Amino acid sequence: MATSFKTDIAPMFAPYRANMMWRFDITHYDTVKNNAQLIYFRITAPPSTPQMPPSPMPPLSQQQQDLFKQWMDDGFPA
Repeated sequence: MATSFKTDIAPMFAPYRANMMWRFDITHYDTVKNNAQLIYFRITAPPSTPQMPPSPMPPLSQQQQDLFKQWMDDGFPA
């Protein structure tokens, strides 16, 4: 099933936007696309590494991590 930024990725990241604005706007398509590798690294990082979303927020679920990876693999559809 094809993913899209508008219907899948932006809503998934929206709850974390305020806590991530120091770095970049994770609900903006071009920003997320241009930083996708870094974002993926941070959302899948082991607990001993700085993660996204930052503590004390819970990490993204495996399903959410997989969805982001699928969006990347699908070619970053808007």
